Amino acid sequence: MNSDISTDISSEDLYQIALLIDQLKHEDIHLRLHSMQNIARIAKALGPDRTRNELIPFLSDESVDDEDEVLMCLATRIVDLVDCIGGSENIQVLLSPLEVLVSSEESSVRELAISSIEKIS
Repeated sequence: MNSDISTDISSEDLYQIALLIDQLKHEDIHLRLHSMQNIARIAKALGPDRTRNELIPFLSDESVDDEDEVLMCLATRIVDLVDCIGGSENIQVLLSPLEVLVSSEESSVRELAISSIEKIS
């Protein structure tokens, strides 16, 4: 077990988190959407350091998803990651995925990202 992961997480929970992480990259949009809806759960299990150093860069990769529905979900749920990255003193790490979202071709993704920026500022 990774020392960054909370010791109160059961092996079943760890399996579920690993499954959610794998599904972030899955071909099936419904599985990706489900994982994105649980992004805070993934981040909490990873801990602040791994969330900042691994999960956030993954979410910032422009090739992560091209489905508007998944991007809209991320734009909405990204505010839930503030506590998961170690609080507001680390807020700058969220700028990269937010920049990708506000650059989206889809206006609804951009609007949700702007709303999230307003919430965390």
